[in-house]
Amino acid sequence: MKDLLKCVGALFLSLIFAGHSWGQVKPYTASFIGTMGPDTVFVETYNLINNHLYGKVLFRMFENHVGVFNVHFYPDGTIREFNMMAMDPINSSLPYEAKVAWRFPYNRTMICTNDTCTILISRRDSPQEVVVKQATSSMDFYGGTNPLFSLIEWNCMRLAKSGKQVLGPLTMTNTSAVSNISVRYTGENAMVFGGPFIEYTKIKVDANGRIINTDGTGTAYNFLVTKHAPIDIDELAKRMVKTIGIGDPSPRDTVTASIQKSNISIDYSRPSRRGRKIFGGVVPYDSVWRTGASNATVLSLQHPIQIGKTVLPAGKYSLYTIPGPQSWRLIFNTNTTKWPTDPDRSKDFAQIALQVKSLDTPKDQFTIDIQETKVGGVLKFQWDNVEAYTDFKIIRN
Repeated sequence: MKDLLKCVGALFLSLIFAGHSWGQVKPYTASFIGTMGPDTVFVETYNLINNHLYGKVLFRMFENHVGVFNVHFYPDGTIREFNMMAMDPINSSLPYEAKVAWRFPYNRTMICTNDTCTILISRRDSPQEVVVKQATSSMDFYGGTNPLFSLIEWNCMRLAKSGKQVLGPLTMTNTSAVSNISVRYTGENAMVFGGPFIEYTKIKVDANGRIINTDGTGTAYNFLVTKHAPIDIDELAKRMVKTIGIGDPSPRDTVTASIQKSNISIDYSRPSRRGRKIFGGVVPYDSVWRTGASNATVLSLQHPIQIGKTVLPAGKYSLYTIPGPQSWRLIFNTNTTKWPTDPDRSKDFAQIALQVKSLDTPKDQFTIDIQETKVGGVLKFQWDNVEAYTDFKIIRN
């Protein structure tokens, strides 16, 4: 019944929107360039005609490849079908052969119908297609580490045409999870896009909601993005793959230590400065920070430890911090699998204060260190010119 109503609505709305951006005959074409400090992380060129958005994007993070994408929308602007294929940057007619990322997705297709969005994934590590079904009445955005900014622009244009101040709640997925986001006006020609899952990207738009530039500083989409005249992605890819790629911008690492013969380890991701302002910039003050990047930062304790009057039993904890100009808070959370930009704060076990000092030699890459002392140990978080730290003791029964 829902599909029938949408088809009827399509006929009706095609008459209403004749001459509008998604009722046009001639495609609208534009490009986006995304940077992280001095590095270009993606270049995207897309076309929009009626309720169809399609194009190519050169991704430079993780592995250089060209994404060929198609997105079809229902008349209400929600996604009917999403497809992204990973193609070779030298010849975008050939599938890309992943070299490092063992879970690399060669093809992703999402079909939303009958209150279910079915995602079909062909992946390097799986001999069969992976099928994920998500029970949702509609889907507005598909995006993970490398989102399509044309799809963000689509939702900004939806808001501009609606005459409202807020469009939401909108539903988004990154394949593994579904969350609610929104896009809203914050001033004339100014919007924000996102939500608790990805925080809010600041966007400058024109009167039609088309993006002029975005600032994702301090969000999961930590890029500066500018609109550009149409760029030939195939020609650009052939040139750029000859240069050194970015690879994993926040590689995973594990620090381990034996403190008074008790094993302690922390598994975390290590982002780099890349010429950016870190604390009060990339990492906002007085907000919960995942304390690294990508998946949760996880502390493993063989024995209980004591920090001040707080006792942490042996086990595993995800670590979050709340940095401030003069002091930090360290949060120990018992949920180690939740995506850390949207932590389950009901699972917080304890919070403690961290001392802060300036480093004589700045750390280009985020570093966690565990060192033994005469009475126990010290836990250090270092990045840029800041070190936050606390002493602890080992407790044995």
